[in-house]
Amino acid sequence: MTVYSWDQIDTISASKFYAAGTALSAGSFDGLHLGHRVLLQSLMECAKEKSLASGVITFSRPLPAIKHSSDYTGDISTLNQRLKLFEELGIDFAIVVDFTPDFSSLKGTDFLSILKDKCNMKVLAEGIDFRCGYKGATDTQAIKYWAQQNAVECCFVDPVYYTEADGNEERVSSSYIRQMIQKGFFNRVRELLSRPYSLDVQNLRDKKGGVQVLPPDGLYHPVSEQDKLVPLEISGQKVVTIPDCKEVFFQ
Repeated sequence: MTVYSWDQIDTISASKFYAAGTALSAGSFDGLHLGHRVLLQSLMECAKEKSLASGVITFSRPLPAIKHSSDYTGDISTLNQRLKLFEELGIDFAIVVDFTPDFSSLKGTDFLSILKDKCNMKVLAEGIDFRCGYKGATDTQAIKYWAQQNAVECCFVDPVYYTEADGNEERVSSSYIRQMIQKGFFNRVRELLSRPYSLDVQNLRDKKGGVQVLPPDGLYHPVSEQDKLVPLEISGQKVVTIPDCKEVFFQ
């Protein structure tokens, strides 16, 4: 998978992806949970059917970390983890955006026009409540109108729901999964993510505590990427000692 920064978007016009035309989806994709997977599967099926390259536009940090930083509990996945998961799914390329003041002031239709002009976008796939542009002013109706005017096909995917033990249905979302991690409900998190929750240990080292959401305080024995149990203590919502490995998985 090829990774571009938003500043490198001009270079895509010289790539094989531009020549083929692209099917794109934009979002934070924090955790790459079941809902995201249904969306991206739809994107990739459409790309395959139309012989297009598949691409995602994502952010260096999930948008809630920037817009709601005062009560934000942490990322489910680091950027490196997200990019690895995109690649495992078979996405052809990713564009990583730093949510700067300049980017945040873009009109939604200007953002879409950039994707059309710079990436040769033919298809846009998003969730049904997707919004883009300055203050999220461009909603699905505005996107559909823009798409009609610009010969771009739109695909809006319904949300996925998870049935809890008491029969209550919860929409699968990154915010719901963060709550489950904070409660230490690892079995449920594994179902919602289609994989065990993991901490990027290298990010813990580099960021002096990391950016990810943590389970309740306590001593854990997660599994490392080498399939070994490693002790990991969390106190005061901080990892006390960083294990000597790259990643740990809460089974």
